[in-house]
Amino acid sequence: MNLKKKLKFLILIIICIFSFGKFNSIKIYSLSEISKRNILKVSTNAEFEPFEFHDGDKITGIDIEIAEKITEKLSEKLNKKIKLEINDVSFDALTLEISNHTCDFAISAMSYSDDKSHGVDFSIPYYIASQSILVLNSSDIKNHEDLHNKNIGVQIGTTGDLYCTQNFKDSRIERYNQISDAVTDLENKRIDVIIVDDLPARNLARILNNKAKVLEDSLFEESYRIVVPEGRKELLEFINNIIEELDNSGELKHITDKYITVSASSDRSLKARIHRSLFEKDRYKIILTGLYNTLRITIVALLIGLIIGTLISVINTSESNNIFTKILKFIAKIYLVIIRGTPATAQLFVTHFIIFASSGLNKITIAMIAFGINSGAYVSEIIRSGIISVDVGQYEAARSLGLSRKITMIKIIVPQAIKIVLPTLINELIQLVKETSVAGFIGVTDLSRAGDIIRSSTYEPTVPLITISVIYLIIVSIFGSVFSRLEKRLRKSAKN
Repeated sequence: MNLKKKLKFLILIIICIFSFGKFNSIKIYSLSEISKRNILKVSTNAEFEPFEFHDGDKITGIDIEIAEKITEKLSEKLNKKIKLEINDVSFDALTLEISNHTCDFAISAMSYSDDKSHGVDFSIPYYIASQSILVLNSSDIKNHEDLHNKNIGVQIGTTGDLYCTQNFKDSRIERYNQISDAVTDLENKRIDVIIVDDLPARNLARILNNKAKVLEDSLFEESYRIVVPEGRKELLEFINNIIEELDNSGELKHITDKYITVSASSDRSLKARIHRSLFEKDRYKIILTGLYNTLRITIVALLIGLIIGTLISVINTSESNNIFTKILKFIAKIYLVIIRGTPATAQLFVTHFIIFASSGLNKITIAMIAFGINSGAYVSEIIRSGIISVDVGQYEAARSLGLSRKITMIKIIVPQAIKIVLPTLINELIQLVKETSVAGFIGVTDLSRAGDIIRSSTYEPTVPLITISVIYLIIVSIFGSVFSRLEKRLRKSAKN
């Protein structure tokens, strides 16, 4: 098959993957569908206090209370108990959650923009906010006109990001996944200013022990809205009615005022940082949850990778020339090209937001599958090199004794190949442990995500980052030690 035909076939496979995800998505459904599953699925990015944030091991905030009120009213309307399921994902993944119908609606201090309006519908406003300018007290920035030729920090995908990109083209825009990282850079003077919503900005000024201030000159006002999948008119109308009801009764203002009055700790001593990052509100439990999920994902993904890798390596080293084997070899080749040629993060997104968009599988299971498929491509080449390294006389001797090709590979060749490549497999395991750190992009609370959650709540990077790094080091060291002992035992048994 020439290169042109191979490219056409590869494009066809990619189209089929996207089409599968498209057909697998639930298009438009009514409130009765929510009633059937008794669950209201809501996505948010819990890194934006006071609107949504982690309070210990639970998610709370202004937006979450509004979601709870909507769930409460929905239960009354449907005359049955509806459970609220909060899904915490990265902010830039929220639109994917909505457009792929992974959730019923998203609420995360989201404002309307033309760029975000495709494939989604926006509710009426529930909060009017302003984009504020946060600077250090020593800064020479006095108003928005001074933002030219500056280093500006924004959260990626926000209206502040869009506004600064369009209006301050002579400035350097630093984009952060979470605003707590921007705070660290502002404190260390890597950036000159942070553009963020008014309430979080004032909270940040207090956290920085009044070393920073919010300028009176704000950039612009915007309205926060709830986002639903396009076409879900019944749900959108219901949400709009609830927002109006909460606003007219004064309950919406009561919810907002309750969180605005919450004061932030400004003690920046090391002891206070450790206490705030690990023990205040039992935040260490988030790390334990992340550790448990990381180990689960790693172990299952490795098993999946070993199974896939072994099968692919056997197929690629097979000497059979029948049409079935040729087809399998071609499929295996395409698989290796795609998996080895694309980033693990992209594969995770495609697996979650396209292939299993509405499969009902939980995010941890999807992460296991995605990382297992990714690992399989690398394991296959490792085992293939081991199979090639086995003396050809082993294969010929087994065949001369009457063993079939299949039995020879399973009983004779593959076990020896695994012994040969065991050190390389250990390295793949270690790499897999670290690679799972991107699972947080789809809302899985892995070890890295646990650190992000704590940082977004405390705006303190040092303690959680060092803690997470030490835990990763311990995990890798334990795995390395266990497999090193296994390797030594296998060597001893081979000698005996």
